[in-house]
Amino acid sequence: MDPTALMNPKLVRFVTDVATEKSIPYQLAVRRSGGTDARAFTTSGLGVPSVVIGVPARYIHTHNAVIHLDDYLATVALVVEVARRLDATTIAGFTSFLAP
Repeated sequence: MDPTALMNPKLVRFVTDVATEKSIPYQLAVRRSGGTDARAFTTSGLGVPSVVIGVPARYIHTHNAVIHLDDYLATVALVVEVARRLDATTIAGFTSFLAP
C-alpha cells in the first residue's frame, strides 16, 4: 500500500492471483510514510487503476541502495507475467464497478 493512494482492489487481486499461480513470492506491505506517483494516477479523471509493485530495498534514498537479486528477479517475473495477461477486457474489468 502506498499511503498517498488507494490501490484498485480488483487490480491488486489480479496481481496477487498471478503471483500465486506462477509461484512468484510476494508480500503485501502497508506503509505509513512516503508515497509514489500512483497518487497522481489514482486521482486522474475517474481514476486510473493502479497498484504499486516494488523491490524491497535498504537505504533507498542513498547513493548505494541494497536489494537482493532474488527479489529483483521475482519482481521482474511478476511484472512480465502481469503484462502478458492484460488485454482490453481484463483492464475494463478493473473499473466495472465505476460504470454508470
